[in-house]
Amino acid sequence: MNRDLKFGNLKLLFFSLLFTFMLPAYSFEDIIISSSEKITDIKIEFNNIINVYPLITLTNDKKILMVEPLKEGSSRFIVTKDKKEQVVFSVKVEKDKTVVEAPESFEVLPLDIPVDIFEYEFDLDEPPEGHWTN
Repeated sequence: MNRDLKFGNLKLLFFSLLFTFMLPAYSFEDIIISSSEKITDIKIEFNNIINVYPLITLTNDKKILMVEPLKEGSSRFIVTKDKKEQVVFSVKVEKDKTVVEAPESFEVLPLDIPVDIFEYEFDLDEPPEGHWTN
């Protein structure tokens, strides 16, 4: 009887792991938001959909925010700039992208999407003529 009990526990563990790995997993697109002024406070409407936190630099500027989506849905967050002005951001998290509506004074950069280098023009100088030596 003890042996049957152990076998039953192993079956339960096996099927639990099998169903866990069958669940769909999404990796959402993280966003970086840059400001020209210091961000002093952040308030999130639905913190089960997104997480927003400042990125602290060596100079402790706190001018950069990281928006980390947690699950699909819509949320908003409010940022206080220099303890004066409050700015509202709207965020919509989908399976394949994250859309942030921000004022023009902020720069929104998707973090997880590779940059298409063919979209940009590079202004590179011509190498000087001459004899190259090692």
